[in-house]
Amino acid sequence: QPVTLKNVLMFSVPTIVMTVFMSFYTMVDGLFVSNLIGTDALSAVNLTAPVISLVTAISTMLATGGSAVIMRKAGQQKANEDFTFLIAVNVAVGLIMSGLGYLIMDRLFERMSLSPAVAGYCRIYLSRYLIFTVPILLMNNFTLYMIAAGKSALSMVCSITGGILNIVLDYVFISILDMGIAGAAIATGLGYSVTAVAGLVIFSKKDCLLHFVKPVCRIRTLVSAASNGSSEMAAALVTGI
Repeated sequence: QPVTLKNVLMFSVPTIVMTVFMSFYTMVDGLFVSNLIGTDALSAVNLTAPVISLVTAISTMLATGGSAVIMRKAGQQKANEDFTFLIAVNVAVGLIMSGLGYLIMDRLFERMSLSPAVAGYCRIYLSRYLIFTVPILLMNNFTLYMIAAGKSALSMVCSITGGILNIVLDYVFISILDMGIAGAAIATGLGYSVTAVAGLVIFSKKDCLLHFVKPVCRIRTLVSAASNGSSEMAAALVTGI
């Protein structure tokens, strides 16, 4: 498309709104936890943030780097093959990182010299959160690939819908169903899963610029995506830690 003010705004404004809204509902999530459960629970959410950042950093790297690499081949069969391959890699990474999270979780919290109450909250929150590792990684990817495929408005709608769902479920799970911090983690996971489910539906359609096909393993594509997105991975780690 021609580079005009209208086209630039149509492409960028939904992304800006989506980013601002995601930051907003993350703060609201913390308010629900601190006010309905307590400050120990809020401390647990903050203490598990670096672990969660480690889980998602690789996905962020592959998503940002992969979208740049793939869209250079937009409209070609190779673009769809590489796209499907990178999504499959993300699913595999999600399963591995989730398994590792469960394995190291107890040792990690034992070495942090936490109070029994905070340590208990950390274990409950992270154990529930890790269930949604794959949907969360897919959310990271599909958010960017929707934008790359010219569906930035749809990406924004999915993110806002997921955020609203997270806020509503926080209240339902914590206040009404009395699920405590486990409810907060499940609400967050389900909220993030909205974009993952929408992406699976959208990218299954053959008329989409990017869509699922039989993947082809190209190590060069994986290396290019990793090197291209390494700066975003570093930023995600620094922000989370």
